[in-house]
Amino acid sequence: MFMRKIALAAVAAAALTVSAAPAMADDAGEIEYRKAVMEAIGGHTKALFGIINGRTGNNAHLASHAAALADLSQTAAGIFPEGSDFGDTAALPAIWEQPGEFEQAVKMFQDAAATLNTAAQSGDMSAIGQAAGGLGKSCKNCHAGFRQKGNR
Repeated sequence: MFMRKIALAAVAAAALTVSAAPAMADDAGEIEYRKAVMEAIGGHTKALFGIINGRTGNNAHLASHAAALADLSQTAAGIFPEGSDFGDTAALPAIWEQPGEFEQAVKMFQDAAATLNTAAQSGDMSAIGQAAGGLGKSCKNCHAGFRQKGNR
């Protein structure tokens, strides 16, 4: 009887370990996915500002970078699920501790990206410059409160 209880306990412990492993892997996968999305946002932003500031002659690409940022801004709202606040991440706990404030910061980014996209599609460089300033402010706003300092 004693051996049977030990065997059942061992099976239960093994089952818990096996069922927890995919959840941990998924959480780590969420962090890697989030990093990839944020790197894509950063890449399009850098390319877009390079065009706006005259560091490249790829002016024809401006609208496509703005459209990509508008699309990615919608994705950004869903890349911070519960359980992805550990490990190798620059995300601050404030994201999950202050969800209302974080949602406002993401909304500010989404609105700024949409405004920039509209301006970029119009080709009006004055409107594009103004909208790009709004995008920059939205990024700084979110990073100031929800990202560890020292991480790009």
